[in-house]
Amino acid sequence: MIATRSHGRGPVVLWIHGYTMDSSTWGPLWELLPGWRHVGVDLPGHGGSGPVPAGMTLPQLGAAIADIARAEEARRVVALSFGSLAAVQLAVDHPNLLDRLVLAAPTLAGARPDPLARQRYQELVMLKRLAGTGKALVDLWMRSPPDIFLGTERHPQLREQLRSVIARHTWRELDDGSMQTLTAGRHTPAQLRRIKARTLVVTGREDLPVFVDNARLLGELVEGCRRLTVDHAGHLPLLERPEAVAPAIAGHLP
Repeated sequence: MIATRSHGRGPVVLWIHGYTMDSSTWGPLWELLPGWRHVGVDLPGHGGSGPVPAGMTLPQLGAAIADIARAEEARRVVALSFGSLAAVQLAVDHPNLLDRLVLAAPTLAGARPDPLARQRYQELVMLKRLAGTGKALVDLWMRSPPDIFLGTERHPQLREQLRSVIARHTWRELDDGSMQTLTAGRHTPAQLRRIKARTLVVTGREDLPVFVDNARLLGELVEGCRRLTVDHAGHLPLLERPEAVAPAIAGHLP
């Protein structure tokens, strides 16, 4: 079961969060975007959703989110980091379902991984086996490098909010390997060219190079794709600088 939460009234925008987070992280940005009904999806294994179903693949996740989009009559999607992986799959497999798409810190299946991020994930697996869940896992995950959360150091209140959200994460995927199954495969250039939604790609000026490369590739392959680079922001620009990105998103969604 995939849980959702909603805020506001108006045409529906579907929001997909990053890894180890949940839809509660969108609150400040939702407040800056009145006139819409914002529906946040808790990805499987996150927030109020159940665990990742055994053997779930990325196309299956995309199909599950497509069902939510149809039920909510949502033709607009905003996604961040790992959430953008699911959003890209949704847009590739169901190109007529979406009119507008915002991908921040875009993640593509099969793209070159950040070596330090890959090492950190392996460290998390080892620590989970030794110490179980708890503060140590949160501290390790949010530690730089890799600089996934480095930009939040400018925003202590945001950093503490994210720490609280991540502390609720079960980390079950570190035991059962479901993340590897979910992220397997590759988004090919031919697949990315199938995206029909008018697309805005957002990156922080200080994001990791692999995500900047993904943004550049989407800009080349997705027809009409626009790019926005956010100054004084890292890997989580929508959360780090909501006041800076809200006008661009508001202009893109109608």
